[in-house]
Amino acid sequence: MKKLFAISFAAVLFSCAASAQTERPVRYPPEPAEKRHHGKQDKEKMMKELNLTADQKAQLKAQHQEMKAQREALKAQDNITVKEMRERQKALHEKQKAKMESVLNADQRAKMAEMRKNRMAEKVNRKMNNGNRK
Repeated sequence: MKKLFAISFAAVLFSCAASAQTERPVRYPPEPAEKRHHGKQDKEKMMKELNLTADQKAQLKAQHQEMKAQREALKAQDNITVKEMRERQKALHEKQKAKMESVLNADQRAKMAEMRKNRMAEKVNRKMNNGNRK
C-alpha cells in the first residue's frame, strides 16, 4: 500500500512540475501600435499641438540634449545608492520641466497642463479597464 501511495504521489508531483514548465499563452493581446506610447511620436504631437516657434523648438532641443548628458553622467556614477539615484533623477526631471515651461508662453503652458491632465486621465482609465477584464 505504501508503494502504491508513493508511486501515485510521485506521478502527481511530476505532472504538476511538468505543467508548470509549459509556456502559457498571453491572456490579452497587446494594444495596437497606434495606441502605444512612443516618446518620439508624443514629442512631435506635443510640438504640433502647442504651435511652437522655430526658436522655441531649438531651445527645447538644446535643453533635451543637456538633460540627456546629465542623465548619462548620473548613470555613470557607481558610488551612489539606488535611493539617491532616484532622488537625483527626480530633481533632474523637475529641473527640466521648469526649464521647458520657461520657454513656453502662457497659452502654451495652459495647453500643456491640459494635455498632461488628459494623459493622466487616460492612464487611470486604462488601469481601471485592464483590471476589469475577465
